[in-house]
Amino acid sequence: MKLPRPCPTKAALAAVAGVLMALAVLPGCNKPAKPAAPGPAKPAAGAAAAGAKIAAGTETNMAAEFVSVFDDSPPPGNKGRDPFNPDSTLRNPAAPVTKPTTGPAPHVEPQLRLRSVTGSPGHWWVVINDQILAVTDPVTRVRFPGGAVMVKVVEIGEDYADVTVDGSAVKTRLTMGQKK
Repeated sequence: MKLPRPCPTKAALAAVAGVLMALAVLPGCNKPAKPAAPGPAKPAAGAAAAGAKIAAGTETNMAAEFVSVFDDSPPPGNKGRDPFNPDSTLRNPAAPVTKPTTGPAPHVEPQLRLRSVTGSPGHWWVVINDQILAVTDPVTRVRFPGGAVMVKVVEIGEDYADVTVDGSAVKTRLTMGQKK
């Protein structure tokens, strides 16, 4: 009787690979690391000294040799340009803004418009310039194009509303479709 030849399985291949990896890494693990002996620091005398060090086979740190500086001061002191956007004018000083000297703001006549009246007798609501108001509401700020005024609703009827504007004692009657 013949027995079939055993073929390597994935587990056997992984085990062989692990043993080979361990054998490759183990020789370097037990050696203590030698600290680098610090040499005397000598300042370089420019690019010629750096070239001489490279030619002599010694290592050098070129970043210590050359220092790059980006001057971020505004243009009268900084004659250069922005290296990342040379055509930019953002670094130029802005022209001083002069505020026009005018007299007091002109008085704008409030434009109050009664848009709707809803409710029932004794519980009326009005909409004035998109602001919902009732007689029981306190003085309310109502906006209009060009400003705002303080409005108090005094009386509401089926198609009108009596209001006082900015605390005056004079009643103004607003009716549906009328601008005041």
